[in-house]
Amino acid sequence: MGKVYLADDPKLNRQVAIKVLTAGANDESFRHRFRIEAKAIATLKHPNIVELYDYSGEDAADLYLVMEFVPGLSLFHMLAHRGPLSEATVVCIGHELALALEHAHAHHVVHRDIKPENIMLNKGRVVLTDFGVVKAFDRDNPLGTHADRTLTQVLGTPGFMSPEQFIGKNIDARTDIFSAGVVLYNLTTSHLPFEAPTVEGMFSRLRRGKYADPREYNDQLSAQFADLLSKCLATKPKDRWPSAAQMRDALLECLTFHGVKEVRQELAKYDKNPAGHAVEQRERRLDVLVRDLKVALKDHNRQRARSLIQMIQALAPAEDMMREITGVTLDAQSRPVFDNSTRSRRRWTWLVSGMLVGTALGIGVAAALYSLGFISEELLDSLVELGTNVGF
Repeated sequence: MGKVYLADDPKLNRQVAIKVLTAGANDESFRHRFRIEAKAIATLKHPNIVELYDYSGEDAADLYLVMEFVPGLSLFHMLAHRGPLSEATVVCIGHELALALEHAHAHHVVHRDIKPENIMLNKGRVVLTDFGVVKAFDRDNPLGTHADRTLTQVLGTPGFMSPEQFIGKNIDARTDIFSAGVVLYNLTTSHLPFEAPTVEGMFSRLRRGKYADPREYNDQLSAQFADLLSKCLATKPKDRWPSAAQMRDALLECLTFHGVKEVRQELAKYDKNPAGHAVEQRERRLDVLVRDLKVALKDHNRQRARSLIQMIQALAPAEDMMREITGVTLDAQSRPVFDNSTRSRRRWTWLVSGMLVGTALGIGVAAALYSLGFISEELLDSLVELGTNVGF
């Protein structure tokens, strides 16, 4: 539809992005859609939506938009260069994206092309861009169009389009929620839920509503996150989150699950140092899991405790943590192997820190002993507390 150029604004001494209509410049339908995009961005003023500075005017021979330049990478390039993002980071992105959608839907318009290429991340700020196929879904809208004007036009990007969007049915806010769910799935797995070699194959899978559990691609993802995605990716609109606000509430619950308090601060840390921030996220996640495990054990909730222990061991395998804390590894028969630097260490240090408090396996053993009544609640607390202090 157009090309986007980076340009200098000499009057205000700033860089801007200029989008120029190129494809079908003399086609009235393209010109109409370009005018609709200008109206949408001008109306939807929000921190998570790209800002419009100037517009050529709908009667100009050459149509262009002058917009805010957002430096940094799109989520598409970020995924391509860095690989899948952590669940905590993606949930933060989802939260900010939901804020943008909530604002747009409040004005009775849907973006209709939510995908990683159209979402930027810069210093913790998530910015939704490219409103080229935006559509009104209610008569009371700022676009000056009737809700049914583009009822039968199939516009969007295959792989991210909802079933109703694919076949040209009427759409509403839940269409964007479906696409947002695809984005979150894609960012954590590097896959699309309904991916196929052809568009026809993609639509066939989409129509059946069958997709691989994201945990098959990324075993670090939580059941809570997988459930959230399933709600977004429901084939029937009535089975999805009815609003972006309710989707955001579910994302906030996930953030609590990860111990995240400041979303933009979390994203800024990731953007600045992805590898270092991943370590920080892992440590914080372990702290939350251990805290929850202690509560589950005190409540004698064995099923919950078992689930938490499995999550702890998946996040921090016993052998990895044992080597990190004690320098000891295990052989094929699970016997300790000492290198020259650790042979002089006392065996009881390995047993206590390596098996009881320094590793996920130790937490599991302590939990089992407590549930069987062999150790007291006070001793369990002490073991877990000690494990946390020595690096767990």
